[in-house]
Amino acid sequence: MKRKMIVSILLAASVVLGAGPGLSAGQEGKVVPEGHADLTDQQMLIACSDCHQTETPDIYNQWYESLHGIGMVKCYQCHGTFENLVVVPEKSVCGACHSAAMAKCPTDKPCGDCHQPHTFKVKK
Repeated sequence: MKRKMIVSILLAASVVLGAGPGLSAGQEGKVVPEGHADLTDQQMLIACSDCHQTETPDIYNQWYESLHGIGMVKCYQCHGTFENLVVVPEKSVCGACHSAAMAKCPTDKPCGDCHQPHTFKVKK
């Protein structure tokens, strides 16, 4: 339980604070997010949401209840796969689907400065 809480806090802090990818070399030189448990090659094939539903339920529920969750936009579509995971995606990743909205957004700020991660509601 304590490990789950630490991983949840680290991942949430990275997203909220807009930290960089937060990646480090893990087992056998594989790149893994800081604070993330080492995974076997087989575990890396499992959908992120399968583990994050229990490991980081707050983040999972934010995604699940968002338009992205309802639309079945998968984690890897924004964050990459485990081999090239990015905790805070580049703004260009959002533009792949949201080009019309991007035209209205400030160019000098990442999307997370105005929108809550996963809920996509405007911050107040």
